[in-house]
Amino acid sequence: MSDRASKRYSVSALYSMAAEQDEEVEDELAREQRSLRDLKARISSQSKRNFILERDVRYLDSRIALLIQNRMALHEQQEVASHLEETENVEGGFPDDRKKQHYGNLFFLLQAEPRHMAHLTRLVTLAEIDTLLQTVMFTLYGNQYESREEHLLLTMFQSVLSAQFETATDFGSLLRANTPVSRMMTTYTRRGPGQTYLKHVLSESINRLIEDRDTDLEINPLKVYERMVKEMEDRGEPCDLPRGVSGDMAAENEDVQKIIAPRLEKLMDIANAFLDTIMSSMEHVPYGIRWICKQIRSLTKRKYPNATEYSVCSLIGGFFFLRFINPAIVTPNAYMLVESMPQKNPRRTLTLMAKMLQNLANKPSYSKETYMIKLNPFVDNNKQRINKFLNELCEVGDFFESLEMDQYMALSKKDLSLSITLNEVYNTHTLLEQHLDELAPTDAHHLRIVLSELGPAPAQVSRSENKTIELPLFSRWETPISDINMLTGDNSLSQNDILFMETKSIFVQLLRSMSQMARRNFVLPAVAEAAATSKDAMLVRKGIKVADMLRELEDLGVVSRMDNYKLLTE
Repeated sequence: MSDRASKRYSVSALYSMAAEQDEEVEDELAREQRSLRDLKARISSQSKRNFILERDVRYLDSRIALLIQNRMALHEQQEVASHLEETENVEGGFPDDRKKQHYGNLFFLLQAEPRHMAHLTRLVTLAEIDTLLQTVMFTLYGNQYESREEHLLLTMFQSVLSAQFETATDFGSLLRANTPVSRMMTTYTRRGPGQTYLKHVLSESINRLIEDRDTDLEINPLKVYERMVKEMEDRGEPCDLPRGVSGDMAAENEDVQKIIAPRLEKLMDIANAFLDTIMSSMEHVPYGIRWICKQIRSLTKRKYPNATEYSVCSLIGGFFFLRFINPAIVTPNAYMLVESMPQKNPRRTLTLMAKMLQNLANKPSYSKETYMIKLNPFVDNNKQRINKFLNELCEVGDFFESLEMDQYMALSKKDLSLSITLNEVYNTHTLLEQHLDELAPTDAHHLRIVLSELGPAPAQVSRSENKTIELPLFSRWETPISDINMLTGDNSLSQNDILFMETKSIFVQLLRSMSQMARRNFVLPAVAEAAATSKDAMLVRKGIKVADMLRELEDLGVVSRMDNYKLLTE
Protein backbone atom coordinates (compact mmCIF):
# COMPACT_ATOMS: atom_id res chain seq x y z
CA MET A 1 0.00 0.00 0.00
CA SER A 2 2.97 2.36 0.08
CA ASP A 3 2.36 3.14 -3.61
CA ARG A 4 -1.22 4.15 -2.88
CA ALA A 5 -0.15 6.38 -0.04
CA SER A 6 2.08 8.29 -2.43
CA LYS A 7 -0.43 8.68 -5.26
CA ARG A 8 -1.45 12.30 -5.72
CA TYR A 9 -4.92 11.51 -6.99
CA SER A 10 -6.07 10.11 -3.67
CA VAL A 11 -6.99 13.37 -1.93
CA SER A 12 -8.58 15.05 -4.96
CA ALA A 13 -10.47 11.89 -5.82
CA LEU A 14 -11.68 11.53 -2.25
CA TYR A 15 -13.10 15.04 -2.22
CA SER A 16 -14.53 14.53 -5.69
CA MET A 17 -16.30 11.36 -4.64
CA ALA A 18 -17.47 12.82 -1.31
CA ALA A 19 -18.77 15.93 -3.05
CA GLU A 20 -20.82 13.80 -5.41
CA GLN A 21 -22.73 12.49 -2.40
CA ASP A 22 -23.01 15.60 -0.25
CA GLU A 23 -26.65 16.03 -1.18
CA GLU A 24 -27.23 13.17 1.24
CA VAL A 25 -25.44 15.03 4.04
CA GLU A 26 -26.97 18.07 5.68
CA ASP A 27 -24.07 19.53 7.63
CA GLU A 28 -22.58 23.00 7.25
CA LEU A 29 -19.83 21.73 4.94
CA ALA A 30 -22.39 20.21 2.55
CA ARG A 31 -24.34 23.48 2.43
CA GLU A 32 -21.17 25.48 1.78
CA GLN A 33 -20.11 23.04 -0.96
CA ARG A 34 -23.45 23.38 -2.71
CA SER A 35 -23.28 27.16 -2.42
CA LEU A 36 -19.74 27.16 -3.82
CA ARG A 37 -20.73 24.95 -6.76
CA ASP A 38 -23.62 27.29 -7.52
CA LEU A 39 -21.29 30.32 -7.51
CA LYS A 40 -18.80 28.53 -9.77
CA ALA A 41 -21.58 27.61 -12.21
CA ARG A 42 -22.72 31.23 -12.34
CA ILE A 43 -19.16 32.47 -12.98
CA SER A 44 -18.75 29.91 -15.77
CA SER A 45 -22.04 31.01 -17.33
CA GLN A 46 -21.08 34.69 -17.14
CA SER A 47 -17.66 33.98 -18.68
CA LYS A 48 -19.39 32.41 -21.66
CA ARG A 49 -21.79 35.34 -21.99
CA ASN A 50 -18.89 37.82 -21.86
CA PHE A 51 -17.06 35.93 -24.59
CA ILE A 52 -20.15 35.92 -26.84
CA LEU A 53 -20.74 39.65 -26.26
CA GLU A 54 -17.12 40.47 -27.14
CA ARG A 55 -17.39 38.44 -30.33
CA ASP A 56 -20.63 40.24 -31.24
CA VAL A 57 -18.96 43.61 -30.64
CA ARG A 58 -16.07 42.68 -32.96
CA TYR A 59 -18.55 41.54 -35.62
CA LEU A 60 -20.66 44.70 -35.35
CA ASP A 61 -17.58 46.91 -35.41
CA SER A 62 -16.47 45.43 -38.73
CA ARG A 63 -19.96 45.63 -40.24
CA ILE A 64 -20.82 49.17 -39.09
CA ALA A 65 -17.87 50.54 -41.09
CA LEU A 66 -19.30 48.94 -44.24
CA LEU A 67 -22.78 50.21 -43.41
CA ILE A 68 -21.50 53.78 -43.06
CA GLN A 69 -19.88 53.50 -46.48
CA ASN A 70 -23.14 52.09 -47.88
CA ARG A 71 -21.29 48.98 -49.05
CA MET A 72 -23.48 46.37 -47.43
CA ALA A 73 -26.06 44.18 -49.15
CA LEU A 74 -29.63 44.03 -47.81
CA HIS A 75 -29.27 40.54 -46.31
CA GLU A 76 -26.09 41.67 -44.52
CA GLN A 77 -27.95 44.67 -43.09
CA GLN A 78 -30.65 42.33 -41.81
CA GLU A 79 -27.98 40.13 -40.20
CA VAL A 80 -26.49 43.15 -38.43
CA ALA A 81 -29.95 44.16 -37.23
CA SER A 82 -30.46 40.69 -35.75
CA HIS A 83 -27.24 41.07 -33.73
CA LEU A 84 -28.57 44.29 -32.26
CA GLU A 85 -31.75 42.65 -31.03
CA GLU A 86 -31.88 41.83 -27.34
CA THR A 87 -32.09 38.06 -26.92
CA GLU A 88 -32.87 36.28 -23.71
CA ASN A 89 -31.20 33.01 -22.84
CA VAL A 90 -34.38 31.04 -23.51
CA GLU A 91 -34.43 27.43 -22.42
CA GLY A 92 -36.20 24.85 -24.52
CA GLY A 93 -36.35 21.23 -25.50
CA PHE A 94 -34.72 19.43 -28.40
CA PRO A 95 -37.11 19.14 -31.34
CA ASP A 96 -36.38 15.44 -31.99
CA ASP A 97 -35.96 13.03 -29.06
CA ARG A 98 -34.17 10.39 -31.14
CA LYS A 99 -31.64 12.94 -32.38
CA LYS A 100 -31.28 14.28 -28.87
CA GLN A 101 -30.02 10.84 -27.80
CA HIS A 102 -27.59 10.70 -30.72
CA TYR A 103 -26.29 14.18 -29.92
CA GLY A 104 -25.94 13.18 -26.27
CA ASN A 105 -23.76 10.30 -27.40
CA LEU A 106 -21.79 12.56 -29.79
CA PHE A 107 -21.01 15.22 -27.20
CA PHE A 108 -20.07 12.66 -24.54
CA LEU A 109 -17.60 11.24 -27.07
CA LEU A 110 -16.22 14.71 -27.87
CA GLN A 111 -15.91 15.63 -24.19
CA ALA A 112 -14.39 12.37 -22.95
CA GLU A 113 -11.95 12.01 -25.87
CA PRO A 114 -10.36 15.47 -26.37
CA ARG A 115 -8.30 14.32 -29.35
CA HIS A 116 -11.28 14.83 -31.67
CA MET A 117 -11.70 18.52 -30.85
CA ALA A 118 -7.92 18.98 -30.74
CA HIS A 119 -7.73 17.71 -34.31
CA LEU A 120 -10.72 19.78 -35.43
CA THR A 121 -9.26 23.06 -34.11
CA ARG A 122 -6.28 22.52 -36.42
CA LEU A 123 -8.53 21.97 -39.46
CA VAL A 124 -10.97 24.87 -39.26
CA THR A 125 -10.40 28.33 -40.74
CA LEU A 126 -9.82 31.53 -38.78
CA ALA A 127 -13.36 32.58 -39.70
CA GLU A 128 -14.73 29.45 -38.01
CA ILE A 129 -12.48 29.24 -34.98
CA ASP A 130 -14.19 31.71 -32.61
CA THR A 131 -17.54 29.95 -32.73
CA LEU A 132 -15.88 26.56 -32.26
CA LEU A 133 -13.79 27.85 -29.34
CA GLN A 134 -16.93 29.21 -27.70
CA THR A 135 -18.37 25.71 -27.75
CA VAL A 136 -15.15 24.05 -26.58
CA MET A 137 -14.11 26.47 -23.83
CA PHE A 138 -17.46 27.56 -22.43
CA THR A 139 -19.82 24.67 -23.18
CA LEU A 140 -18.12 21.33 -23.81
CA TYR A 141 -15.68 22.03 -20.96
CA GLY A 142 -17.73 24.86 -19.49
CA ASN A 143 -17.58 23.82 -15.82
CA GLN A 144 -14.41 25.84 -15.34
CA TYR A 145 -13.92 24.87 -11.70
CA GLU A 146 -14.65 21.15 -12.14
CA SER A 147 -11.43 19.14 -12.24
CA ARG A 148 -12.47 16.54 -14.83
CA GLU A 149 -13.55 19.05 -17.49
CA GLU A 150 -10.59 21.35 -16.82
CA HIS A 151 -8.13 18.45 -17.08
CA LEU A 152 -9.75 17.11 -20.26
CA LEU A 153 -9.48 20.58 -21.79
CA LEU A 154 -5.81 20.78 -20.82
CA THR A 155 -5.29 17.34 -22.38
CA MET A 156 -6.74 18.79 -25.57
CA PHE A 157 -4.28 21.69 -25.30
CA GLN A 158 -1.40 19.27 -24.99
CA SER A 159 -2.46 17.55 -28.20
CA VAL A 160 -2.88 20.84 -30.09
CA LEU A 161 0.45 22.24 -28.89
CA SER A 162 2.28 18.99 -29.68
CA ALA A 163 0.99 19.09 -33.24
CA GLN A 164 1.96 22.76 -33.55
CA PHE A 165 5.53 22.02 -32.49
CA GLU A 166 5.77 18.96 -34.73
CA THR A 167 4.84 20.96 -37.82
CA ALA A 168 6.92 24.05 -36.96
CA THR A 169 9.49 24.85 -39.62
CA ASP A 170 11.56 27.32 -37.59
CA PHE A 171 11.84 28.50 -34.01
CA GLY A 172 10.92 32.09 -34.82
CA SER A 173 7.42 31.20 -36.04
CA LEU A 174 6.39 29.18 -32.97
CA LEU A 175 3.19 30.42 -31.28
CA ARG A 176 3.54 33.90 -32.81
CA ALA A 177 1.21 34.00 -35.82
CA ASN A 178 -2.53 34.63 -35.53
CA THR A 179 -3.61 31.02 -36.01
CA PRO A 180 -6.45 28.90 -34.61
CA VAL A 181 -3.96 27.61 -32.03
CA SER A 182 -2.97 31.08 -30.83
CA ARG A 183 -6.64 32.12 -30.71
CA MET A 184 -7.35 29.01 -28.65
CA MET A 185 -4.65 29.95 -26.14
CA THR A 186 -6.00 33.50 -25.83
CA THR A 187 -9.58 32.27 -25.41
CA TYR A 188 -8.51 29.91 -22.62
CA THR A 189 -7.25 32.85 -20.58
CA ARG A 190 -10.75 34.39 -20.73
CA ARG A 191 -12.24 31.62 -18.60
CA GLY A 192 -13.27 32.37 -15.02
CA PRO A 193 -10.04 31.46 -13.14
CA GLY A 194 -7.92 33.61 -15.45
CA GLN A 195 -10.26 36.58 -15.15
CA THR A 196 -10.33 36.27 -11.36
CA TYR A 197 -6.52 36.30 -11.27
CA LEU A 198 -6.28 39.41 -13.47
CA LYS A 199 -8.75 41.27 -11.30
CA HIS A 200 -6.99 40.23 -8.10
CA VAL A 201 -3.49 41.12 -9.32
CA LEU A 202 -3.85 44.03 -11.76
CA SER A 203 -6.99 45.93 -10.82
CA GLU A 204 -5.54 48.04 -8.01
CA SER A 205 -2.39 49.06 -9.94
CA ILE A 206 -4.33 49.97 -13.08
CA ASN A 207 -6.98 51.96 -11.23
CA ARG A 208 -4.29 53.90 -9.38
CA LEU A 209 -2.57 54.72 -12.68
CA ILE A 210 -5.67 55.88 -14.56
CA GLU A 211 -6.65 58.27 -11.75
CA ASP A 212 -3.78 60.49 -12.93
CA ARG A 213 -5.40 61.76 -16.12
CA ASP A 214 -3.08 64.69 -16.77
CA THR A 215 0.38 63.11 -16.68
CA ASP A 216 1.63 62.69 -20.23
CA LEU A 217 4.34 60.01 -20.57
CA GLU A 218 4.51 59.86 -24.37
CA ILE A 219 8.07 59.05 -25.51
CA ASN A 220 7.59 58.81 -29.27
CA PRO A 221 9.80 61.77 -30.37
CA LEU A 222 7.61 62.63 -33.33
CA LYS A 223 4.44 62.83 -31.24
CA VAL A 224 6.27 64.82 -28.53
CA TYR A 225 7.62 67.22 -31.18
CA GLU A 226 4.22 67.75 -32.82
CA ARG A 227 2.56 68.32 -29.43
CA MET A 228 5.29 70.76 -28.43
CA VAL A 229 4.77 72.78 -31.63
CA LYS A 230 1.00 72.82 -31.14
CA GLU A 231 1.31 74.01 -27.54
CA MET A 232 3.61 76.85 -28.61
CA GLU A 233 1.08 77.92 -31.23
CA ASP A 234 -1.80 77.65 -28.75
CA ARG A 235 0.09 80.00 -26.40
CA GLY A 236 0.67 82.44 -29.26
CA GLU A 237 4.44 82.06 -29.08
CA PRO A 238 6.51 82.46 -32.26
CA CYS A 239 7.50 79.04 -33.58
CA ASP A 240 10.16 78.63 -36.22
CA LEU A 241 10.38 74.86 -35.90
CA PRO A 242 9.95 73.05 -39.21
CA ARG A 243 6.77 71.07 -39.89
CA GLY A 244 6.49 67.52 -41.27
CA VAL A 245 9.79 66.29 -39.81
CA SER A 246 10.76 62.63 -39.54
CA GLY A 247 10.93 60.70 -36.29
CA ASP A 248 14.74 60.78 -36.39
CA MET A 249 14.81 64.55 -36.84
CA ALA A 250 12.34 65.01 -33.98
CA ALA A 251 14.52 62.80 -31.74
CA GLU A 252 17.51 65.10 -32.32
CA ASN A 253 15.67 68.16 -31.01
CA GLU A 254 17.13 69.12 -27.61
CA ASP A 255 13.79 70.26 -26.19
CA VAL A 256 12.22 66.97 -27.17
CA GLN A 257 15.06 65.10 -25.46
CA LYS A 258 14.59 67.15 -22.28
CA ILE A 259 10.88 66.35 -22.24
CA ILE A 260 11.41 62.63 -22.83
CA ALA A 261 14.25 61.97 -20.34
CA PRO A 262 12.21 62.23 -17.11
CA ARG A 263 9.34 60.36 -18.74
CA LEU A 264 11.63 57.40 -19.40
CA GLU A 265 12.55 57.25 -15.71
CA LYS A 266 8.90 57.51 -14.67
CA LEU A 267 7.86 54.76 -17.09
CA MET A 268 10.54 52.41 -15.78
CA ASP A 269 9.45 53.08 -12.20
CA ILE A 270 5.83 52.26 -13.07
CA ALA A 271 6.82 49.17 -15.07
CA ASN A 272 8.96 47.89 -12.20
CA ALA A 273 6.02 48.31 -9.82
CA PHE A 274 3.75 46.38 -12.21
CA LEU A 275 6.39 43.67 -12.58
CA ASP A 276 6.83 43.35 -8.82
CA THR A 277 3.07 42.92 -8.42
CA ILE A 278 2.89 40.23 -11.11
CA MET A 279 5.93 38.33 -9.85
CA SER A 280 4.67 38.30 -6.27
CA SER A 281 1.42 36.69 -7.43
CA MET A 282 2.96 33.37 -8.49
CA GLU A 283 0.78 31.31 -6.16
CA HIS A 284 -2.39 32.94 -7.51
CA VAL A 285 -1.73 32.09 -11.18
CA PRO A 286 -4.39 29.53 -12.22
CA TYR A 287 -3.14 25.96 -12.44
CA GLY A 288 -4.18 25.66 -16.11
CA ILE A 289 -2.17 28.72 -17.16
CA ARG A 290 0.90 27.38 -15.40
CA TRP A 291 0.42 23.90 -16.85
CA ILE A 292 0.27 25.33 -20.40
CA CYS A 293 3.51 27.23 -19.66
CA LYS A 294 5.00 23.92 -18.56
CA GLN A 295 3.97 22.24 -21.82
CA ILE A 296 5.47 25.06 -23.88
CA ARG A 297 8.78 24.68 -22.04
CA SER A 298 8.77 20.89 -22.34
CA LEU A 299 7.85 20.85 -26.04
CA THR A 300 10.40 23.56 -26.86
CA LYS A 301 13.24 21.69 -25.18
CA ARG A 302 12.23 18.46 -26.89
CA LYS A 303 11.95 20.04 -30.36
CA TYR A 304 14.97 22.33 -29.99
CA PRO A 305 17.33 20.71 -27.44
CA ASN A 306 20.02 23.32 -28.16
CA ALA A 307 17.74 26.32 -27.60
CA THR A 308 19.07 28.78 -25.04
CA GLU A 309 17.29 29.44 -21.75
CA TYR A 310 16.53 32.93 -23.03
CA SER A 311 14.85 31.55 -26.16
CA VAL A 312 12.78 29.01 -24.23
CA CYS A 313 11.63 31.67 -21.77
CA SER A 314 10.71 33.98 -24.63
CA LEU A 315 8.10 31.44 -25.79
CA ILE A 316 6.74 30.97 -22.27
CA GLY A 317 6.62 34.76 -21.86
CA GLY A 318 4.93 35.07 -25.23
CA PHE A 319 1.98 33.11 -23.88
CA PHE A 320 1.90 34.43 -20.32
CA PHE A 321 2.36 38.12 -21.15
CA LEU A 322 1.25 38.53 -24.78
CA ARG A 323 -1.83 36.30 -24.55
CA PHE A 324 -2.78 36.69 -20.89
CA ILE A 325 -1.42 39.72 -19.00
CA ASN A 326 -0.98 42.40 -21.67
CA PRO A 327 -4.50 42.42 -23.19
CA ALA A 328 -5.87 43.19 -19.71
CA ILE A 329 -3.37 46.03 -19.25
CA VAL A 330 -4.08 47.58 -22.66
CA THR A 331 -7.89 47.28 -22.45
CA PRO A 332 -8.71 47.00 -18.73
CA ASN A 333 -12.31 48.06 -19.35
CA ALA A 334 -12.86 44.99 -21.55
CA TYR A 335 -11.70 42.82 -18.64
CA MET A 336 -13.88 44.68 -16.12
CA LEU A 337 -10.78 45.80 -14.18
CA VAL A 338 -11.94 49.43 -14.37
CA GLU A 339 -15.40 50.96 -14.51
CA SER A 340 -14.91 53.13 -17.62
CA MET A 341 -12.57 53.64 -20.54
CA PRO A 342 -9.28 55.21 -19.36
CA GLN A 343 -8.55 58.74 -20.58
CA LYS A 344 -6.04 59.39 -23.39
CA ASN A 345 -2.88 59.89 -21.30
CA PRO A 346 -3.23 56.92 -18.92
CA ARG A 347 -4.39 54.79 -21.85
CA ARG A 348 -1.14 55.52 -23.66
CA THR A 349 0.84 54.82 -20.47
CA LEU A 350 -0.84 51.42 -20.14
CA THR A 351 0.04 50.62 -23.76
CA LEU A 352 3.69 51.52 -23.11
CA MET A 353 3.63 49.34 -19.96
CA ALA A 354 2.43 46.38 -22.01
CA LYS A 355 5.13 46.96 -24.63
CA MET A 356 7.82 47.07 -21.95
CA LEU A 357 6.62 43.86 -20.31
CA GLN A 358 6.43 42.16 -23.69
CA ASN A 359 9.95 43.27 -24.64
CA LEU A 360 11.16 41.94 -21.31
CA ALA A 361 9.46 38.57 -21.59
CA ASN A 362 9.86 38.10 -25.33
CA LYS A 363 12.59 38.93 -27.80
CA PRO A 364 12.22 42.70 -28.38
CA SER A 365 11.83 44.05 -31.88
CA TYR A 366 12.47 47.74 -32.37
CA SER A 367 12.22 47.85 -36.16
CA LYS A 368 9.08 50.02 -36.10
CA GLU A 369 9.49 51.73 -32.72
CA THR A 370 13.16 52.60 -32.32
CA TYR A 371 12.30 55.03 -29.50
CA MET A 372 11.58 52.00 -27.26
CA ILE A 373 15.33 51.23 -27.27
CA LYS A 374 15.78 53.93 -24.61
CA LEU A 375 13.79 51.69 -22.23
CA ASN A 376 16.33 48.88 -22.57
CA PRO A 377 17.68 49.42 -19.02
CA PHE A 378 14.35 48.04 -17.78
CA VAL A 379 14.87 44.91 -19.90
CA ASP A 380 18.54 44.52 -18.92
CA ASN A 381 17.91 44.97 -15.20
CA ASN A 382 15.05 42.48 -15.05
CA LYS A 383 15.99 39.82 -17.60
CA GLN A 384 17.42 37.33 -15.10
CA ARG A 385 14.58 37.55 -12.63
CA ILE A 386 11.87 37.37 -15.31
CA ASN A 387 13.44 34.17 -16.67
CA LYS A 388 13.50 32.77 -13.12
CA PHE A 389 9.84 33.71 -12.70
CA LEU A 390 8.82 32.12 -16.03
CA ASN A 391 10.65 28.90 -15.17
CA GLU A 392 9.03 28.77 -11.74
CA LEU A 393 5.63 29.23 -13.40
CA CYS A 394 6.23 25.87 -15.06
CA GLU A 395 6.86 24.06 -11.79
CA VAL A 396 3.45 22.42 -11.33
CA GLY A 397 2.49 18.77 -11.13
CA ASP A 398 0.60 16.82 -13.77
CA PHE A 399 -2.97 15.65 -13.37
CA PHE A 400 -3.17 12.41 -15.34
CA GLU A 401 -3.69 10.14 -12.34
CA SER A 402 -6.45 12.33 -10.90
CA LEU A 403 -8.02 12.56 -14.38
CA GLU A 404 -8.16 8.78 -14.47
CA MET A 405 -10.17 8.77 -11.26
CA ASP A 406 -12.33 11.65 -12.53
CA GLN A 407 -13.10 9.62 -15.66
CA TYR A 408 -14.12 6.71 -13.48
CA MET A 409 -16.42 9.02 -11.55
CA ALA A 410 -17.96 10.33 -14.79
CA LEU A 411 -18.68 6.82 -16.01
CA SER A 412 -20.33 5.92 -12.73
CA LYS A 413 -22.54 9.03 -12.78
CA LYS A 414 -25.86 8.77 -14.56
CA ASP A 415 -26.76 12.46 -14.73
CA LEU A 416 -24.03 14.00 -16.88
CA SER A 417 -25.44 16.77 -19.03
CA LEU A 418 -24.45 19.79 -21.08
CA SER A 419 -26.15 23.18 -21.25
CA ILE A 420 -25.81 24.04 -24.93
CA THR A 421 -27.58 26.09 -27.59
CA LEU A 422 -29.08 24.58 -30.73
CA ASN A 423 -26.67 26.54 -32.93
CA GLU A 424 -23.68 25.27 -30.97
CA VAL A 425 -24.92 21.73 -31.58
CA TYR A 426 -25.57 22.32 -35.27
CA ASN A 427 -22.34 24.25 -35.91
CA THR A 428 -20.23 21.54 -34.26
CA HIS A 429 -22.08 18.89 -36.28
CA THR A 430 -21.40 20.85 -39.49
CA LEU A 431 -17.66 21.21 -38.82
CA LEU A 432 -17.30 17.53 -37.88
CA GLU A 433 -19.15 16.57 -41.04
CA GLN A 434 -16.88 18.74 -43.21
CA HIS A 435 -13.70 17.17 -41.82
CA LEU A 436 -14.96 13.66 -41.11
CA ASP A 437 -12.52 11.87 -43.41
CA GLU A 438 -9.58 13.28 -41.48
CA LEU A 439 -11.15 12.95 -38.04
CA ALA A 440 -12.55 9.42 -38.46
CA PRO A 441 -10.98 7.69 -41.47
CA THR A 442 -12.46 4.20 -40.88
CA ASP A 443 -16.07 2.97 -40.87
CA ALA A 444 -15.57 1.43 -37.41
CA HIS A 445 -14.62 4.77 -35.85
CA HIS A 446 -17.14 5.73 -33.15
CA LEU A 447 -17.29 9.33 -34.36
CA ARG A 448 -18.18 8.25 -37.90
CA ILE A 449 -20.85 5.84 -36.62
CA VAL A 450 -22.61 8.53 -34.57
CA LEU A 451 -22.48 11.13 -37.36
CA SER A 452 -23.78 8.58 -39.85
CA GLU A 453 -26.80 7.91 -37.62
CA LEU A 454 -27.42 11.64 -37.14
CA GLY A 455 -27.56 12.33 -40.88
CA PRO A 456 -26.81 15.74 -42.46
CA ALA A 457 -26.19 18.67 -40.12
CA PRO A 458 -29.21 20.99 -39.74
CA ALA A 459 -28.92 24.63 -40.76
CA GLN A 460 -28.35 27.32 -38.15
CA VAL A 461 -31.52 28.78 -36.61
CA SER A 462 -32.25 32.46 -36.03
CA ARG A 463 -31.10 34.14 -32.81
CA SER A 464 -34.66 34.19 -31.47
CA GLU A 465 -35.00 30.42 -32.05
CA ASN A 466 -31.55 29.57 -30.70
CA LYS A 467 -32.76 27.96 -27.50
CA THR A 468 -30.51 26.64 -24.74
CA ILE A 469 -31.16 22.96 -24.09
CA GLU A 470 -30.03 20.58 -21.37
CA LEU A 471 -28.43 17.72 -23.30
CA PRO A 472 -28.06 14.45 -21.31
CA LEU A 473 -24.67 12.86 -22.02
CA PHE A 474 -24.05 9.14 -22.21
CA SER A 475 -21.82 6.68 -24.00
CA ARG A 476 -23.23 3.73 -25.89
CA TRP A 477 -19.71 2.30 -25.79
CA GLU A 478 -19.47 2.86 -22.05
CA THR A 479 -16.35 1.34 -20.54
CA PRO A 480 -17.31 -1.26 -17.92
CA ILE A 481 -16.39 -0.09 -14.44
CA SER A 482 -14.69 -3.45 -13.90
CA ASP A 483 -12.27 -2.55 -16.70
CA ILE A 484 -11.33 0.86 -15.37
CA ASN A 485 -7.77 0.68 -16.72
CA MET A 486 -9.13 1.10 -20.24
CA LEU A 487 -9.78 4.75 -19.40
CA THR A 488 -6.19 5.78 -19.85
CA GLY A 489 -4.54 2.76 -21.39
CA ASP A 490 -2.23 1.99 -18.46
CA ASN A 491 -2.39 0.04 -15.24
CA SER A 492 -1.85 2.82 -12.73
CA LEU A 493 -5.30 2.46 -11.16
CA SER A 494 -6.35 -0.99 -9.91
CA GLN A 495 -9.64 -2.38 -8.63
CA ASN A 496 -8.15 -2.32 -5.13
CA ASP A 497 -7.49 1.41 -5.53
CA ILE A 498 -11.11 2.03 -6.53
CA LEU A 499 -12.43 -0.02 -3.61
CA PHE A 500 -10.08 1.79 -1.22
CA MET A 501 -11.20 5.23 -2.39
CA GLU A 502 -14.91 4.34 -2.26
CA THR A 503 -14.56 2.94 1.24
CA LYS A 504 -12.76 6.05 2.47
CA SER A 505 -15.34 8.29 0.80
CA ILE A 506 -18.26 6.53 2.56
CA PHE A 507 -16.55 6.76 5.94
CA VAL A 508 -16.07 10.51 5.40
CA GLN A 509 -19.80 10.85 4.64
CA LEU A 510 -20.77 8.83 7.73
CA LEU A 511 -18.55 10.88 10.04
CA ARG A 512 -20.02 14.09 8.63
CA SER A 513 -23.55 12.75 9.16
CA MET A 514 -22.80 11.48 12.68
CA SER A 515 -20.96 14.41 14.18
CA GLN A 516 -20.91 12.78 17.65
CA MET A 517 -18.61 10.04 16.26
CA ALA A 518 -16.21 12.59 14.74
CA ARG A 519 -15.74 14.38 18.06
CA ARG A 520 -14.03 11.41 19.71
CA ASN A 521 -11.35 8.94 18.72
CA PHE A 522 -13.25 6.65 16.40
CA VAL A 523 -12.71 3.06 15.31
CA LEU A 524 -13.88 2.40 11.75
CA PRO A 525 -15.80 -0.85 12.44
CA ALA A 526 -17.61 0.99 15.26
CA VAL A 527 -18.55 3.81 12.90
CA ALA A 528 -19.96 1.31 10.42
CA GLU A 529 -21.83 -0.50 13.20
CA ALA A 530 -23.28 2.75 14.58
CA ALA A 531 -24.53 3.70 11.13
CA ALA A 532 -25.97 0.23 10.42
CA THR A 533 -27.95 0.24 13.67
CA SER A 534 -29.17 3.84 13.48
CA LYS A 535 -32.77 4.88 12.78
CA ASP A 536 -31.82 6.62 9.52
CA ALA A 537 -32.42 4.36 6.50
CA MET A 538 -29.72 6.04 4.43
CA LEU A 539 -27.14 5.59 7.22
CA VAL A 540 -28.18 1.93 7.66
CA ARG A 541 -27.54 1.20 3.97
CA LYS A 542 -24.18 2.94 4.02
CA GLY A 543 -23.14 1.30 7.30
CA ILE A 544 -23.86 -2.22 6.03
CA LYS A 545 -22.16 -1.52 2.70
CA VAL A 546 -19.00 0.04 4.15
CA ALA A 547 -18.62 -2.78 6.71
CA ASP A 548 -18.57 -5.31 3.85
CA MET A 549 -16.09 -3.15 1.90
CA LEU A 550 -13.82 -2.83 4.94
CA ARG A 551 -13.75 -6.63 5.36
CA GLU A 552 -12.96 -7.04 1.66
CA LEU A 553 -10.05 -4.59 1.87
CA GLU A 554 -8.71 -6.47 4.87
CA ASP A 555 -9.03 -9.84 3.08
CA LEU A 556 -7.08 -8.37 0.16
CA GLY A 557 -4.32 -7.24 2.50
CA VAL A 558 -4.86 -3.59 1.60
CA VAL A 559 -5.62 -2.47 5.19
CA SER A 560 -5.16 -4.10 8.58
CA ARG A 561 -7.01 -3.94 11.89
CA MET A 562 -3.62 -4.45 13.57
CA ASP A 563 -2.74 -0.78 12.89
CA ASN A 564 -6.36 0.39 13.29
CA TYR A 565 -6.78 0.77 9.52
CA LYS A 566 -4.15 3.54 9.48
CA LEU A 567 -4.21 4.13 5.71
CA LEU A 568 -7.94 4.80 5.76
CA THR A 569 -7.79 7.17 8.70
CA GLU A 570 -4.77 9.23 7.58
